[in-house]
Amino acid sequence: MVLQRYFGHLTGVGPSREGRLRDAGCACWADLVDAPRPLAGLGAAEWDGVRAEAERSLRALAADDVAYFTARLPAAEQWRILGHWFEQASYFDIETSGLEADSIVTLVCCFHRGRPLRFLADDNLDDFLELLEEVRLLVSFNGASFDVPRVLARFHIPELPCAHVDLRWLCHHVGWRGGLKKIERELGLRRPADLEGLGGAEAVWLWRVWSQAGDVRSRRTLERYCAADTVSLKRLAAQLCAERGLRVAVPEAEELWRLIHEELPDLGRPQAAVWPAAVAEPQPAPQPAPPVAAELFSLAEMVGGATAGLTRAEKQARLRARWRAYRGGRDTGGG
Repeated sequence: MVLQRYFGHLTGVGPSREGRLRDAGCACWADLVDAPRPLAGLGAAEWDGVRAEAERSLRALAADDVAYFTARLPAAEQWRILGHWFEQASYFDIETSGLEADSIVTLVCCFHRGRPLRFLADDNLDDFLELLEEVRLLVSFNGASFDVPRVLARFHIPELPCAHVDLRWLCHHVGWRGGLKKIERELGLRRPADLEGLGGAEAVWLWRVWSQAGDVRSRRTLERYCAADTVSLKRLAAQLCAERGLRVAVPEAEELWRLIHEELPDLGRPQAAVWPAAVAEPQPAPQPAPPVAAELFSLAEMVGGATAGLTRAEKQARLRARWRAYRGGRDTGGG
């Protein structure tokens, strides 16, 4: 009930008025809808508006419309969304060829429905777009600033087809500051020994060694490192809920790491000697996907006509079809 007990997303209801509503006996949205008269000093017109929004919230909840709430709840309160849909949440992280504006997405990992999945550039990266259609709630760390914009640019889509919560800001509002690895250390969350000490810079090197020298241990270490981020996100999400007084069911750390080991067995870290040898000669920067004509970014153009009356799922289905057609034309030299 942690989500239904929050009134701050209702127009005209701030912390003070929320407290007065609780004092008047309103513990959740249903209580507002059922109240026989205006409460908390609200006028008749204001009260009608608050009740109407409470009714919309109840309908959105019944429809499992997570995006309705991620668009309305402030970052400090989005732990309520995370807690309500914890069992359905998917955790993702990306790696890139660098931090430059033209760097490419090299790997996406997603812990989805209890399985660690990986999508590698020049292999199956486009399959991640299909996976997003199955996702109810996508969870990241600093994804709003980095991962999500890179994904949107990579797939030439205007928005994610699913709701998204960024744990960085949830951590910020409970006083946990810094990057994911720093927060993990402070909370006592450990990773497998072969992944200790790796960070974003090493991920860039691992991709270069794999793509330039074909070193399979570099690829596997990169995959394990990125997949470990997604497991850490799930564990961090559980810690955040607990910090707010909400207990959620999460597998033991050993079980989560076992899933990583089974899906991506450790091949050993690449020998240090191969790193400088593989990258000693300057290499051209990886080329991002070529820009798409501006009209392709028009939602109406992308979904093939007027969008009125289409559901979100129907729009996204047409976006995917447009993307496939674009990719097919590019790969065959057309378009």
